[in-house]
Amino acid sequence: MFKIEIKNLQARARIGITAQERNKFQSLLVTFSFNYSIKNKKKLDDIEYLKDYSSIIKFIKTFIEKSKYKSLERLVFECSQVVKKKYKINKVFLSINKIQVAKRYKCESISVAK
Repeated sequence: MFKIEIKNLQARARIGITAQERNKFQSLLVTFSFNYSIKNKKKLDDIEYLKDYSSIIKFIKTFIEKSKYKSLERLVFECSQVVKKKYKINKVFLSINKIQVAKRYKCESISVAK
């Protein structure tokens, strides 16, 4: 089994409960990971059997940047569901960190994960 981890992908989104918070883009750090197996070891060099993590990165970044959700919880839930379906991945981990808000409260991170 292979584990793919995309760590601290930078994205920007208009997200927040209040309209004022959604008025401007906020910087986010995204961590996404998943496991998958390739049954036939002879196929390890065949792109047809591998997960295209470059495509997954681009998709996640675009999905987040075009999103219009109010809460990180909704964004994490919706993004993980769509990625599971689109890339046929069963178990995923997605964490989104609001770095500017964390700095405001003088903490290392404020994130939501699923």
